[in-house]
Amino acid sequence: MMLRPDNEDLGRAIRKLRKQQRMTLEDLAFASDVHTTYLSGIERGIRNPTWEKLANIAYALGTPLTNLVRHAETEAQLAQRVKNAQRELGLST
Repeated sequence: MMLRPDNEDLGRAIRKLRKQQRMTLEDLAFASDVHTTYLSGIERGIRNPTWEKLANIAYALGTPLTNLVRHAETEAQLAQRVKNAQRELGLST
């Protein structure tokens, strides 16, 4: 089943890619021409970035935008697996 990633999934994907590159939030913000506070909001899933901002972030991370989307889809799948496991264990909130 294909899951549609949300802003939280996108944020987790960006954060993971940023950390893999050993970049600070400030490094990525500067390289992508996105304000640090705004980028932090994207990573926390509370901002809804434009395609232009996402393209800038992907470019600064040295990855194609399609790869960023794939990572967000993977994050959505992982989040769903965690929710399913929590439900099976009776840990749902």
